[in-house]
Amino acid sequence: MGFKLGDCLLSDRLDEHGWTQAYFAKRMNVSRQFVNRIISGERKMSFEFAINAAHILGCRTTDLYVLEVVNDRSE
Repeated sequence: MGFKLGDCLLSDRLDEHGWTQAYFAKRMNVSRQFVNRIISGERKMSFEFAINAAHILGCRTTDLYVLEVVNDRSE
């Protein structure tokens, strides 16, 4: 058994703080377009980005994605 990343929850975390994508992007020192690509699922966030995002948002890295259980790690 293992896990894979499901839907990105970054938008939910931003909403909880009342932050716009632009504000968060500025805090992360990236473009708003980059943040939008992560939220839309066009890109997966790197582990380094997730650690920094979780630190800024005051959450755990696992709070940034739905974690899906998989029985076969080859999926």
